[in-house]
Amino acid sequence: MFERLYKDPATIAKYQLAPLLEDRERYLRSVVASGAVGDIARRVARTQLVLMELLNLPDADIPIRLATVEKAVQEWCRHVPEVSAADLRRHGFRWLRFLGWLDEPVPDAHPHVRQVEAFAAWMRDDRGLSEATVSNCCYQSDRLFAWAAPRNLMLADITIGDVDAYLAERIAAGGLRRNSARTAAGCLRSFFRFAATRQWCRPGIAECIMPPLAYPDRPVPKGFDRDEVEQLLATTEGSTPADCRDRAVLMILATCGLRAGEVGALRVEDIDWERDLLRVFRPKTGRTDTFPLTPSIGNALTDYLLKVRPDAGRERALFLTLQAPFRPLQSGAIGMIVRSRANRLGITGKRLGAHALRHAAAQRLVDEGCGLKTVGDFLGHASPRATAAYATVDLASLRLVADIGLKELLDDAA
Repeated sequence: MFERLYKDPATIAKYQLAPLLEDRERYLRSVVASGAVGDIARRVARTQLVLMELLNLPDADIPIRLATVEKAVQEWCRHVPEVSAADLRRHGFRWLRFLGWLDEPVPDAHPHVRQVEAFAAWMRDDRGLSEATVSNCCYQSDRLFAWAAPRNLMLADITIGDVDAYLAERIAAGGLRRNSARTAAGCLRSFFRFAATRQWCRPGIAECIMPPLAYPDRPVPKGFDRDEVEQLLATTEGSTPADCRDRAVLMILATCGLRAGEVGALRVEDIDWERDLLRVFRPKTGRTDTFPLTPSIGNALTDYLLKVRPDAGRERALFLTLQAPFRPLQSGAIGMIVRSRANRLGITGKRLGAHALRHAAAQRLVDEGCGLKTVGDFLGHASPRATAAYATVDLASLRLVADIGLKELLDDAA
């Protein structure tokens, strides 16, 4: 194995004569098989030797506590600052976890896991809801039961007062804002409505869960303006792999107004190069929309695919992490791409993240006089109410939209 990574005989001998040869090589082979290039594999090999010295392997007690590894990493980096603590944590923890030698605290499962699983199956199979909705509703239900478990509250005993207390605690702690509190309350209402049909809980709880009031005339969260979008794209004009990948991500977000999860779900085969189209599956509506593959997006994707995207075997996700093991970019990572570059520019006064680019794309359509139906279709809204908020953004644009809508109505009547 080490002959593939190093050329110097002395270096090869050092790695081959060190303890735990079989355990180290087994993990290294899995790292290389996942698509890691030589430099990453060499860093993993070096981390293994450092970790063995830090933890006195193989003579240490197994399993090794997480706190023990963290303390050793901090001590090493204090004396050898040129060694990256991030590398030691990332590669070291993964190696110990691979061997089953890491003692990680496992959060206690609440006693209603099976009920939440049945709820998920009902949402998925009977109601046909998207995986994103199913996941969110299960997450909110799990959070409630995790809160109830140390209080010895079982599902059959939970009252509307308990649900109110749970939501109030999360809001007071800053974990829920108005919109997210409405979402959490809606998910819990769905669960208790389902639970009541199975006679798992007291009747009537779902109808009593009252989410925070919504204000229809509240302005839409402010998106980036045109200059800020251009500045964000300008930050990706470097030559690093991250710049190349992030430019393609930002171009799609800014031009197509997609959600972060929709970008993360894109696959290589969703690009139709012959017809210059990009196919996007919309989880909330269950339909697949197509967007024109503009030259700017096409060029950014070509650069990314030819120069940067790792060879990840059977993995067909379009956007991947840049370090092995290569995985599809999740929505949180895509939001962080936008947020980190916006922070670098010092942009303030608005929410940062992928949705800020989505709002910017919608605002651009409104400014150009597109009707709300067109804006809603472009954004993939399942309900006209979601688009109606954009009518309050700009009164001048709204008048233009109204004029266009009236003209179309008169033409149809004629």
